[in-house]
Amino acid sequence: MQDIHDIKGLVPLPHDLWWLLLLLILVMVVAAAFWIWKRRGPAAWTTAAPPPTPYETAIRSLQQLLEENPPVEEFYTRLSDIVRRYLEGQLGLRAPERTTEEFLYEMSQDRALSAEHKELLGAFLQESDLVKFARFRPGEDDKKRVFDAAERFVRDTQPRVQEEAVAPA
Repeated sequence: MQDIHDIKGLVPLPHDLWWLLLLLILVMVVAAAFWIWKRRGPAAWTTAAPPPTPYETAIRSLQQLLEENPPVEEFYTRLSDIVRRYLEGQLGLRAPERTTEEFLYEMSQDRALSAEHKELLGAFLQESDLVKFARFRPGEDDKKRVFDAAERFVRDTQPRVQEEAVAPA
């Protein structure tokens, strides 16, 4: 009977098997990468849509305000805020942080708006301030008129596609 002997060590692999082992590892890495890519889906690899323009945001907010039809004071407050944020985004005028008088003075110095638009905006903002701060209660006709004025102002001052296409050339 022979005694149990100690192990002799690792048997070296032939060179052909090393290449096979490397190829197997490479295939596993590629398969794992493909699995991860498929799991995330193609949407993860595409770029995000650009944010909406100030014009698009204002029109969407105006439509939402009209659909919700809140009480008069909230209606005028939100309508004024929509127009002020539109002006800030579209023309770079710091409308939301200023009083109406400060803003109208700054706007009078700016040439971005026509005289007609400045007058329309001034009347609209002053009427909004009467409702918000002086407790003036307008009727439904007044609400419709002021909403139409705000919407017309936003639509009239939106950037035109033709002007944008011509400007860089």
